[in-house]
Amino acid sequence: METRVVRLLLIGLGVRCLVACSIPEAAATPRPGTSQHERDTRRDQHAVDRRRERIQKQILSDLRALKDSRDGSGGGTEPASDQTSPSTYKLLIFGGDSHEVYLGCLCEGHETDSVFNLAGEYGSDLSENSMRNKFGPYGSNSADTSACSPSATHPPSVVASDGKSLGLLTLNPALKKRIVTPSVANWLARMCSI
Repeated sequence: METRVVRLLLIGLGVRCLVACSIPEAAATPRPGTSQHERDTRRDQHAVDRRRERIQKQILSDLRALKDSRDGSGGGTEPASDQTSPSTYKLLIFGGDSHEVYLGCLCEGHETDSVFNLAGEYGSDLSENSMRNKFGPYGSNSADTSACSPSATHPPSVVASDGKSLGLLTLNPALKKRIVTPSVANWLARMCSI
C-alpha cells in the first residue's frame, strides 16, 4: 500500500514537472506575425495619441476664442488686452459647492496639472480631485458637484488665469452658464461616458 502511494506521488510530481517545464519553452517560442502585430499596435496607439492631441488643441483653441470674445464684449471702449503670456496662460478648473477646490487646468497634456494628462493627479481616473474619477465628487454621474451629473447644480467652473470665468463644465442642460462650445461639450460627454 505504501509503495503504491509513493509511486503515485512520484508520478504526480513527474507530471507537474513536465507541465511546469514545458510552459516557459512554449512561451519562448516566437509566434509568426508577432512583430507585425506589435507594429500594428504601435501604429494604432500613435493614431490614438495624435487624435487625442488634435482634440486637446481644438478644445484649448475654442476656449481661448470664447475668452477673447468675452473680453471684447465687455462694453468698454478700450481694446481687450491679455497681459499674460501664452506660456503662462491657463484655463483653470475649480469644483466644490463654492468652487474652492482646484481640479487642474485645461492646458497642454504634458503639464502635470492638466486634465488631459492621464498619469497626473487631475487626469487620473483614480484621483479624488479628478473629473475622470467615476466614484469621486467631480466625476460621478450623481454628485451635485460633478461635471458628469446631468442634474448637478454646482458643477466645476472654468476660470482663465486672469480671473475671468468662462462658464461651467457640466452635462446639465438646465444650467445657463454652462460651456456649450461643441468641442468642449463633446469631450465632456465622451469623458463622462467612459
